[in-house]
Parts: sequence; structure tokens; C-alpha cells
Amino acid sequence: MNPDSSALADELAEAVARDDLGRTGEIVDSHLWSLVQSHWPLLMQALGRLPDEHVEARPVLALVRGFGSSVFLESGGVNLRAMPVMEGESELGVPDQVLDAILLQQMLARRLGGDQAGATAIADQLRVRVERNDEHGRRPIHDLASFYLLHVGITEALAGDFEQALRDFASVRSLRPKTGGELADYDAMLKSAVVHAALGRLVEAERLLRRAVAPSGLGDPFASQLAATELAARALIAVERLEPHAAELVHRALEQNADAEMWPFALLASIRWSIATGDLVGALDQADAVAATRPDLQDSLLGRIVATGRAQALAVMGEYGAALKRLDESGLDESGDGRVAAIVRTRLALYTTGPEAALTAARRLVVQPGLGPASRAETMLLAAWAQTMLLGVPDAATAGPLGALVAREGLWRVLQLAPERVVASIPGLDAAPAFERQLMHPDPSASIRLTANELEVLRQLAGPESLPAIATRRFVSLNTVKTQVASIYRRLGVHSRREAIAEATRRGIISLGGPDSPFPRRSGDSRGEVRGE
Repeated sequence: MNPDSSALADELAEAVARDDLGRTGEIVDSHLWSLVQSHWPLLMQALGRLPDEHVEARPVLALVRGFGSSVFLESGGVNLRAMPVMEGESELGVPDQVLDAILLQQMLARRLGGDQAGATAIADQLRVRVERNDEHGRRPIHDLASFYLLHVGITEALAGDFEQALRDFASVRSLRPKTGGELADYDAMLKSAVVHAALGRLVEAERLLRRAVAPSGLGDPFASQLAATELAARALIAVERLEPHAAELVHRALEQNADAEMWPFALLASIRWSIATGDLVGALDQADAVAATRPDLQDSLLGRIVATGRAQALAVMGEYGAALKRLDESGLDESGDGRVAAIVRTRLALYTTGPEAALTAARRLVVQPGLGPASRAETMLLAAWAQTMLLGVPDAATAGPLGALVAREGLWRVLQLAPERVVASIPGLDAAPAFERQLMHPDPSASIRLTANELEVLRQLAGPESLPAIATRRFVSLNTVKTQVASIYRRLGVHSRREAIAEATRRGIISLGGPDSPFPRRSGDSRGEVRGE
């Protein structure tokens, strides 16, 4: 950035005050990027004073004046959500620069209006135009090729195509030697870190965060927006590593990204954290709240986060039919981020159709190209779990690589929902810090680590009552009981009511027909067999 930006701003302010439109136009034309980075309010004031013919003859100036206030979270400006979408390009008969600006406008209008599929289609078109034009990036910053590609990448990320988004962000960074675009380079680096963190490439995400240096003199609204982006990346990393401050980071990321384009990633961190720490009702409430207030979930990352978050929470609760229904309603396939849905289906197969079907599904998934480390680790864990159910222990070909992957990236969250006996059979996890080991294995002695409420629910599970009846007896909601049951299953390393009672009886936590049972067996009573859900 120009080190004399303060002097430049003073000169522009004087020109605006004198109503010297000629000098105002010269400064804006020559130093647009510096003004965008550090003196946004002054730039908006200057553009507002320039004649329409001056601005409209320069498509990027028109873009910044007409759309900048909406894109960069300022009040006023054009309402992109209400813009009519322009179709086609052949009939426009406009120069390349103008058409590029129009395409960017339309991409943003569709994206902010909830038409993610339409925005992605325009993003693909704009990317081709920018990349095939040798002049882009070589002329002064008026082209803003890096700005175009940055928003193309954001559009792809919000559609759930993480790998294409990363390629677009890499293209932005490759333009810096030609354009000197520090802001675009910094922004692309932070957004790449967010995407890598969401995929579970935590080492790469941390490397990018260390290298990302904000341009000197960066002011609002960019400074606040990019700080929120960085916070989303750090929250995702903290959740995957089950760090003690993860809950605080998640809360701050949700708060600071509330009106920002990367908010779905903050929501992803929050839902992952809720499920990993046993707050299943909280995860469902978050997903339901988004579904109730956002009608634009189709073909979007946000829609996939809501669908898979709901299904994962319901699966852990034992609501297998409801979880499958949510997945079926979502229409997610197994491409791109849809693989998360396939992983949830594999987990459900483990609970319902049996370990053989789950093992087959896991083996098919784990060899798919482009699977991120977090999804790959979860798939390998499900394979190890199925092998443990079938053979007593996972085979070395599964457990060894799984342990190496989890330890290398620090993917401790993935292990949270597996039984302790499965996790204990995975080598190479001794490096987990104490806090993470405590969360990974919250019950090294399950007979003494159940809470008082969980113990009471476990005793009632030994009787004939349904979960709704138990909730009524305990004067709590059904979701509260489901969450407690899910925690009991996790602590005991089981996945059904029958298995929970058998394991609790084996450990001496309860005694069927004895004083611990809420329904003591009477002479001649055949109720000692625990009835499954």
C-alpha cells in the first residue's frame, strides 16, 4: 500500500471540500485501491460528488459506488437483494470491463438473494472470463481482477465446493505480484484458512494464519470484517482440537460474523462443538432456528450444515428414523460436502442394519478422492468401530493410519462419539493434552462418572417405560431425556438401550430386579428382560 496514504487522504479531502471535481477524479482514478483499504468513508464521499458520467465511464468506480456499501456491510447503497438479475451477455454489446462488472453485480445479487445455484453459475462464467483475459492483473487496479476472483471463491465456498474455492483463492494470491493487491491477498489467505480448517487441514490453516499480515493502515469496514473471518478459522481449529477456549471462540465467531458472508462457517463450528460436547438439544435448536428464518438453504453450504447437523444430533440421540428422514429430505448426494451426509448414513447403518453394512459403506467412502482429513478420519473411525463389533478389535490397516492422521492434525473432535473401547484400540493418541483426553474419555471408570441425573435415567431405562414416560415422570422435556440417554450410551460405549442396561449391569452400576431398579422384579414376574426402544 502507498506509505503516503495519509497525505493522499488529506489531498483528496481538500479537493472534495473545494469541490474540485477534476482533481477528485484524478486521485480516485489513480489511487482507488489505497483509498479502498484505508479511507473507505472518504472514498464514498468522493464518489458521491463525482458526476455520474465520470463514474459510469469507469465500471469499477460504478461498482464500488453502487454496490460497495452493501457488499462491505455499510448502510445505504443499492439493495442487491432487490436487483433484477440480467440474463445473457451476447445482447449487451458492452466492453469486457463493463461486462465483468455486471457479472460481478449479478453474482452478488443472486448470492445475497438466496439463489446460490444461480450465483455459482455466474461465478463459473466470471472465472473463465478473468482467467482467459491476459490483460487482467497487468493494468492498474481499475480491473480489480483479484477482487472478482476473491468473490468467485467466496461464492464457491458458500455453495460447499471447498476445493474450487481454494483454487480461486490461490489465483487471487498469484495476482499480487502484478497488482500489488495486499488487501485481496490478505483476505484470500484468511478465507483459505477458514476452508482448510473446515476440512480438517488444521496444520495448513494455522500456517496460513501465521503468514497472514494485515495491510498497514487497514480501516473499517474491512478491518472488522477480516477480523471476523480470522476468528471463524480459529474457532473451527479450536473445536477440532477440543481446546479449553473453544466455546468462547465459537461464541465470539457467531457474534462477530452475524452479518458477514462467512457466518455459515461460524455456525458449523458451533454445531460441531455442541455435538462433540453432548449438547445435542443445543445443536438441534441452532439448526432449527436457521431453517425457520432462512428460506434460502437450497444448494448452499448453510443448507448442508443444517441438514447434516440435525441428522448427526438425532443419530447420537438414538432417533435413527428421524435422522434418516432429515437426510432424505435434504436431497444431499455424496459429492462435495454431501459426503458428510454419506458419513452420517454410515453411522446410522452401524446402529441399524449392522456392522457389516457400515463397514462396507465406510470402505467405499474412505477411498474417494478429495475427502478432507476430518471426514476421512471420521470414516476410518466408523470402519474401526464396525470391525470392533465384528472382531473385537479393529485391524491394524485401519487403526494405524487413523491414529497417525488424528495425531498429525489434532482431530480430537472426531473421536468424541465413538465408544471408549474403540478409541482405546487406536495407536498414537498419547499426545493428546490432558483437557482433550478428558473430553475424549470422560468416563475412564463409567461406574463412578455418571452424573446423578444420568444415573437416575439409567435406572429408569431398566424398566418398561418409554422415553416420553420417563420424561413425564422426571418433569423434564423429552429432548432433555434424549440428551441424557445419548450421554449414557457414550460413557458406557454402547449404542442401544439393551446394550446400556447389559453393560451397566456387568459393571455393577445397576442391578436388575434389585434395589437399584425403579421396577423391582416380583416373584413370577418376567419383566427382568429389558425391552428395547
